[in-house]
Amino acid sequence: MAYDDPKIVGITGGIGTGQTTVAKMFEKFGAKVIHADDIARRVVEEDREVKAEIRQAFGNEVFTRNGHVNRKKLAQIVFEDEAKTHRLNQIVHPRMVSRIVDELEEARDSGKYPMIAIDAALIYEANLEQMFDAVVVVTARLKDRIQRIRERDGLSEKEIRDRISRQIPVEEKVKWADYVLRNTADLKELEKHARRVYQLILRGATARRRTGTRRKTTRSSRS
Repeated sequence: MAYDDPKIVGITGGIGTGQTTVAKMFEKFGAKVIHADDIARRVVEEDREVKAEIRQAFGNEVFTRNGHVNRKKLAQIVFEDEAKTHRLNQIVHPRMVSRIVDELEEARDSGKYPMIAIDAALIYEANLEQMFDAVVVVTARLKDRIQRIRERDGLSEKEIRDRISRQIPVEEKVKWADYVLRNTADLKELEKHARRVYQLILRGATARRRTGTRRKTTRSSRS
């Protein structure tokens, strides 16, 4: 079956909420999933102009002897300073978004997928919500987020809280979301609710009314 007009969905939340886990569930259900973190990593590793701008903004100390960006060192520097976080986003995000759009269009042109989902923590921070037919926000308790990030990345609680503070609070994103999934660490329960949201989006069901003031425009179909 060919899909001429797949649903375009954003899956977001915040660091440690489990949004990538939900994205992988959507992939299991049949969606094509594009992971923004993977694309951002490739941009930093492959784009010479990006590397040059990073070197100019943050110095040689964030590079290895082989000329690769030391992403751990770079993260340590930028998450200590909001202005530096903003500067790095200015460098990386435009190229990242361009590549996301390219991959999205390629997936849409293939006609293989009923849904194309973008797994991206910074959908609202980067004002990308207008790209989507629906945005799914994944939430989790703060203590669960801290535990997940500590186990995954080996960061201290202070480092984790600093990184969380650089993102729009998840509570605000919930107000703007079309659908909300609460990650209580019970994966079977999360998958059950994720499948229901996936099916609702495919059916074009009306999402719950957003309570915040932020609004997204309807995505126009390609001609």
